[in-house]
Amino acid sequence: MAAPVLDLTDIQAQFGGYDRHWPVGRFWYLRWETPDAGRALLARLPPLAHCLHLDDSDTAIAVNVAFTHRGLAALGLDPTMLDSFPEDFRQGMRARAPLNGDTGPNDPQCWDDAWQGGGVHGWVGAYARSAQALEEFARDFETWLSATPHLVRAGSEDVSRFYADPARPMHIDDPASNPSRPVVLEHFGFRDGVSNPPVAGMPQDGPATGIGMLNKDGSWSPLPAGEFLLGQVDADGEVPPGPQPESLARNGSFMVLRKLEQDVDGFRAYVAGVAAGAGIGADALAARFFGRHRDGTPLADPSTLNGFTFGDDPQGRRCPLGAHLRRANPRDSMGFGTVLVDRHRILRNGITYGQPVPHGVLQAEVNGDAGQGLMFIAFNTSFAGQFEFVTQQWLNFGNDQNQGNDRDPVVGVQVPPARFVVPGDGLRPTVVCAGLPQFVRLRGGDYFFLPGIAAVAALASGPGG
Repeated sequence: MAAPVLDLTDIQAQFGGYDRHWPVGRFWYLRWETPDAGRALLARLPPLAHCLHLDDSDTAIAVNVAFTHRGLAALGLDPTMLDSFPEDFRQGMRARAPLNGDTGPNDPQCWDDAWQGGGVHGWVGAYARSAQALEEFARDFETWLSATPHLVRAGSEDVSRFYADPARPMHIDDPASNPSRPVVLEHFGFRDGVSNPPVAGMPQDGPATGIGMLNKDGSWSPLPAGEFLLGQVDADGEVPPGPQPESLARNGSFMVLRKLEQDVDGFRAYVAGVAAGAGIGADALAARFFGRHRDGTPLADPSTLNGFTFGDDPQGRRCPLGAHLRRANPRDSMGFGTVLVDRHRILRNGITYGQPVPHGVLQAEVNGDAGQGLMFIAFNTSFAGQFEFVTQQWLNFGNDQNQGNDRDPVVGVQVPPARFVVPGDGLRPTVVCAGLPQFVRLRGGDYFFLPGIAAVAALASGPGG
């Protein structure tokens, strides 16, 4: 199938992802008390960054915007248009918390203040090529916000990317496990953002081998654009349901935003304790939680970054069946190639908040009470069929990987008796990681609609969109 011709100037850059050349950013969570205030915001933001801006070295700031269903209603959209959005989006992430396992420590009552009370109407994300450029933009934008009636800043978040650095090792007990190259890391010290599926018609950042659809001849193909982008054809050869009129949906996507707090101290201490009891290295065990080494090398096949499958490792002796990598994308492990997986993929564009915690340092010494974690961002055309399916069926329920009620050991919502089993391989003993703590806590978020740029301009013009 030929790749579609996408209008990259109408697709917000957030959908295309930001690379290391956009290392810092700030998110604003906003409410508008009148439709005019919301439209004033939209009129203030352009020019919004589109996908071609990502390669434009003359662009110092890239700005994008997305809306909750509540926010679209507050803009005064026609009720018929509001009702044309799918039910999962209309309800929002808070109302669907029980479906996603957002209970206990992840319960909405435990979320940050920004996500309480009147809720969030809109997200504005600004990414910059330098801290100075970001501060200049933020100063002007926040001055304007303060002077604009009926616009409320519910909260904001500084975000940034950080890279493996020999001067800031993040290992537990094995210095050699630290990446030797400056790859992007998350706060547990593992390479992040290396396995997004390629999207037909979108520019590709490096080789796509191993992260798209597995063909019968063993080759790989990008996923159809309609799996992630509204108004395009999906893997069934159909255009996924979207809001009406069609011009509102075109080149838009549904965006998941979740603030995930990471307990670096707890992760390191737990893994070190279990590893010591089993007589193995803590960093070797940590790699089995993730399914990759810290530099991103997959346990399944160290010769490639993504060009591997799981079908020849049915017992998980190389990569445990319950490892995060395997649960988030089971690839061919359920049979029929990747057919049973392809319709449930998501497109990630996360970024960290807080500063990295070096080896031998406590997180409170670095980030205080604010903590550290990941601003998880993902795109799909169906929350229920993609993000929620992955969360419910693969991360928080283990039957598809023969794991029963065991949850994902890294991001799963742990329920006693929480455990993670690392099968032995003849040289390494089987390790049962019992009593798993909650390493990642949800601190807030919602479901958003990221419109195409022409649709944002239409929303700014009046209540009819």
